[in-house]
Amino acid sequence: AAFQTSGAEVRFLSPSSLALRVDGASSVATDDVVKHSLAHPAAKLEPAPKVCVVAGVGPGIGEHVARRFAAGGCRVALLARDAGKLANISETIPGSKAYSCDVTDSKLVEAVFAAIRADLGEVDALIYNVGGGAFRGYSNITAETLELDFKTNTLGLLLTAQQVGPKMAERGRGVIGVTGATSSWRGLAYTAGFAPGKFASRGLAQSLARDLGPKGVHVFHAVIDGGVSSSTSSNTSMHPEDIAETYYNLALQPRSAWTFELSMFAWADATWYSI
Repeated sequence: AAFQTSGAEVRFLSPSSLALRVDGASSVATDDVVKHSLAHPAAKLEPAPKVCVVAGVGPGIGEHVARRFAAGGCRVALLARDAGKLANISETIPGSKAYSCDVTDSKLVEAVFAAIRADLGEVDALIYNVGGGAFRGYSNITAETLELDFKTNTLGLLLTAQQVGPKMAERGRGVIGVTGATSSWRGLAYTAGFAPGKFASRGLAQSLARDLGPKGVHVFHAVIDGGVSSSTSSNTSMHPEDIAETYYNLALQPRSAWTFELSMFAWADATWYSI
């Protein structure tokens, strides 16, 4: 078989050899070259985590991330403040265990992670999905509101990372994933009580990556750049199960080609504000 395009002719002579003619010059690829081009060796993925902590579990990204890691054979610790809702979710995820936790309380975080290690083992992956803040203009933001923004989005990340980072570094392996938002990149008039904390969270994730990356720990920051909904009728909202799949793939990335930051948005969403 052969085809002609722009003065170049490519003729397949056999499954194991290829003749290429460009402007009258001919060359034949060897069997080894063709075999290499047609069958690249599979990428060497990182081992799947055995114990994962998902902080900030609710009926959305957190729940679906927990489900995806559990489906991969991971024992999953679910963290949230609402013990009742958390227990209901945990009952539907095999291999998971619920822990009521306010991640801004340092003593409680320390106690909860000690319990996780005793119950499930050393943590291989931490997904920090906690977020929150006030969507208001600056004139309507109190000092207490801004403090809570920083505590929720940034202090909690610091406290939980401190519980798992050192052991991950000792083992030379681990994953810390952070859920960001459009407000991680830019502040709008009505995000004065949300964007500052997300900016700080992104900056802390960068610091963690610089510190822990050379020690074998993959830190990534995922910008959720739009709305999230489980409704399959919407083309402008991201599906949480698809976000979870991306998180799981990031956790397995070969260490020669790690991603630190990526932006996710629905294909039909108006992304002028982000790209």
